[in-house]
Amino acid sequence: MDFANDDDHVREADVVQEVPEKVIIPRPQNNRCKKGVAASTGALNQEVSRIASINLEEANRLIEMGAVWARMEALTEEDVLSQYDDFGAGASMTSAQYADLPKGWGSGEWNEDEDDQEQDLNMYIEMMYSQRYRRIMQPAIVERGTDIRVYPNPRRFPACYELTKERLLYEDTTFIVVDKPALLPTQPDASNYAECCPGCVNELMGPFQTIDGDPVARPLLCHRVDSVVGGCVVMSKDQNGQKVFNKLQQERKLKKVYLALTTKPVPLGMHIHWMWAPQSARGSSGGPPCQMLSHTPPVSRRKARESWIRCILEVVKCEQVEISKGLHGYDPDGKIHYQSTIRLVTGRKHQVRAQLASLGCPIIRDTLYEPIAGYTLDNIEDDEAGLDDAIANCKIPVEPIGLQAHAILFGGIRAKALQPWWADEVL
Repeated sequence: MDFANDDDHVREADVVQEVPEKVIIPRPQNNRCKKGVAASTGALNQEVSRIASINLEEANRLIEMGAVWARMEALTEEDVLSQYDDFGAGASMTSAQYADLPKGWGSGEWNEDEDDQEQDLNMYIEMMYSQRYRRIMQPAIVERGTDIRVYPNPRRFPACYELTKERLLYEDTTFIVVDKPALLPTQPDASNYAECCPGCVNELMGPFQTIDGDPVARPLLCHRVDSVVGGCVVMSKDQNGQKVFNKLQQERKLKKVYLALTTKPVPLGMHIHWMWAPQSARGSSGGPPCQMLSHTPPVSRRKARESWIRCILEVVKCEQVEISKGLHGYDPDGKIHYQSTIRLVTGRKHQVRAQLASLGCPIIRDTLYEPIAGYTLDNIEDDEAGLDDAIANCKIPVEPIGLQAHAILFGGIRAKALQPWWADEVL
């Protein structure tokens, strides 16, 4: 597959053009990708148009948005080197473009424990195979027989356009801190590379420059915040900043403060719970999307190290607030609400949401954890049927939940988010 960076590879005639038609092309009602194989060697947009049954104008739009993937039979030299790239001087644009995706793909690292070796090796092979699908975002020529994936109806994230200049909380020669709106993903969706935190920040708040005065192609994520949660997100202008941030996190020199809104008071003090490690592993599947916790410490340090992840947070303040029915569509229904200030000691997947739910104080609008409020792995046998029903009712939230990444402190940098969405309705 040849890209349009070289005029010798792709000429103007290679990319089929079409006069826009004044017709409305029906859109699929779901976000599933359509898979196909290039029928002949030629322009990518023509194959996308054929596979997705859309016109060429729409095909070009999908390519530009990042909704088209193609599988390479062999990795290029740049692709291979980019797996080991340090993002230092001479770092490739391929590496920079994909740096805001999850780490570990093609890193060459896998567990050498004999018990897990075969499973991890199979996973490594599968990951390397999957990596051969690359997002194509520019005019290209594809060879006959190339596997292509197209998302004809890409997910859109209107919250992207709420990133006004006032949401830029901090910037220096290395770091950028923004107040991410709720419902904006930190990482790009498979069908939409543009409308995510790095893409929207770059487009609406940029351009940015490195310490050397070089333009930043796209800021790099330093950590993740759930899509339905708003608040502080740290990005770096280069990978050196990512390394510094990760080191601070490993050394526990990073401090995060959250605000949570619940309909029940959250007990003050330090809360230490335990998350079953296999269910929180990245890429795991087959179980519920919510995280179940235990309030009872493991019986031994060995078991704790092998199978459990410790989750620690401290509730430093919990006060009653009155919420009125406001513009954000939330109806308090006459219930008493409590706003808690939480210091996050460890950072686990869904940690605040899972811990508060296990305490019987789920966050408002969190439809993923509200059904299992009060359930823990300690009392799982007391009401198995009830738990099964509760898990069946767990749904991914589609509205902003009552949680905000309110403040972050690291390396002498302090950043505080704007008012959470529910603050407009606090009487």
